[in-house]
Amino acid sequence: MLENIVEEPVGIELWKSEFDVTSEAFSRIWEHVNMYWKPSNLVELDFKVLHNCIFTNVKLQKIGLVDDNICKVCCSEKEDILHIFMNCDKLEDFHNYLSSLLVRIFENCDSDKISLVRSEELLILGLRWHMKGVNDSFLNFFMSVARYCIFRRRNLLNSGYSNVNLIKLFQYTLKHYVTYMYVYLCRCHNMSHIFQKKFVMDNPLLEETDNVLVFKL
Repeated sequence: MLENIVEEPVGIELWKSEFDVTSEAFSRIWEHVNMYWKPSNLVELDFKVLHNCIFTNVKLQKIGLVDDNICKVCCSEKEDILHIFMNCDKLEDFHNYLSSLLVRIFENCDSDKISLVRSEELLILGLRWHMKGVNDSFLNFFMSVARYCIFRRRNLLNSGYSNVNLIKLFQYTLKHYVTYMYVYLCRCHNMSHIFQKKFVMDNPLLEETDNVLVFKL
């Protein structure tokens, strides 16, 4: 009976074709999208990205709400969801910065699955495997913040702001949310073991020393 009333989301078909991901793999992806400790704005954006329901300029033009579909960040190409997060020329420096951090995150990886990791898929879908030597919980949180900052910068520029430094925005936002989780889990709920497991273990970008978080970004 359930088969007659439950349908698979159609939005994920884009990502299935773009990254050759199976329906079964999405069960793991949805798990880290809906992590209970993630801030609600990150969960909301990740949900919209996976469902391909962000109102890009391509979509807005189709329904007559904007005159053109050009990206207001680079001002040169049409803005679809792939362009916003992956293909915009103005993302090159940020993508290179993320890549340098990912090299460090994976430097102690001891898994054959490292050969399956692709940076573009990681940015959109996150890491859907457990890999020895890699803190996949932190990595998926890290990529969620990256998506949020890309989209936040895009919205700020669309609203008339200028010179938004995406790397600095990302560094500030990541520190802010990780620090919030540290206070929430460790100081408010005495759950230091959870914070250590989800954020600190096997993570070369973060240390906790004498109850102080040290970020290496």
